[in-house]
Amino acid sequence: MNFDTLVNNLYHYNSDEEFYKQYYYAKQQPYSLDKFLTELDFDFVKRNHLIIPEIASTIPPRYEDSFFFGKNPNASILVLRHNRFSPAIEHSHTFFELLYVYDGTCIHTIDNQTVILKKGDICIIPPGVTHSVSVFDDSIIFNCIIRKATLHNVFFNFLRNTNILSAFFLNNIYSEKGSTYIVFHTGNDNEIRNSFLYMYWETVNESLYWDQMIGFTLMLTFGILIRNYDKSVELPSPANKSDIKRYEILQYMQDNFASISLDDLASYFHYTPEYMSKLIKKVFGKNYTYILQDIRLEKAKILLYDTNLSISNISNQIGYENTESFIRSFKKKNHMTPTEYRKSGYTL
Repeated sequence: MNFDTLVNNLYHYNSDEEFYKQYYYAKQQPYSLDKFLTELDFDFVKRNHLIIPEIASTIPPRYEDSFFFGKNPNASILVLRHNRFSPAIEHSHTFFELLYVYDGTCIHTIDNQTVILKKGDICIIPPGVTHSVSVFDDSIIFNCIIRKATLHNVFFNFLRNTNILSAFFLNNIYSEKGSTYIVFHTGNDNEIRNSFLYMYWETVNESLYWDQMIGFTLMLTFGILIRNYDKSVELPSPANKSDIKRYEILQYMQDNFASISLDDLASYFHYTPEYMSKLIKKVFGKNYTYILQDIRLEKAKILLYDTNLSISNISNQIGYENTESFIRSFKKKNHMTPTEYRKSGYTL
């Protein structure tokens, strides 16, 4: 599909949306809903992964990466058009989800808090957060699905910079107490609008290097958000001391992950090791050793994916004293050895 055709067809209803629209109007009356459910084509529902609240088996307990990346297991990012009139089911997922309102509005409920998103708004939801999206008109919403590990592999240099978006991502990767969402208000910014159209076009066509092209474009989009819209960011609550301290600790651990010790970290922040250990547990919900291992193993994925370094060299570079210990830790977390990960080409 060429780009002009995609834009011209943007407002056309696909077969899933036609189904959801029929369901939406059928459920307005009990008798019409009963008729709709009785005449339901279950093969169509199953084949298209459609959600029907009255049929529990159609609702996954949470959305795994495989739900969207099943046909593209090596892909890192997808940009899809949200199905209008689909039921507003509360759900969580294993990936980061970015919602962009291309046209119209939508109601976004996040942990029982209602957020009204308008044209140009971008809302990012981290893994594990319960939310629902309501679009019951002709509004156009794009869903950008980002694998958690992609933030390290594709956006490594971006995450090393100090800004509110990096802080949001890192806090939600390594902490159990990160913000549940972040909203940028971009209005009629044509660069942002064209970026999402282009990423959607790449997802639809799957041309050569389409996954990388989406990654590059999303990186550019993040840069525009930080450069032009960081002062109008909306968060669940104002940044507090825990948010700031959590990001400062992560930044230092990210910059010194190969050789850092708890004593080094404590000394840098002028704390005792005992106090630093308690502070980390308080602001992250995890202990120091767990966070450091996570950081090191994510760095290992990047080296496995982007270099031809031997497993022993990678083990040494990320701070493990022996290769066997690294291999055991990697397999425990990722359910495959470093060598298997490298051969698979997957982004876990």
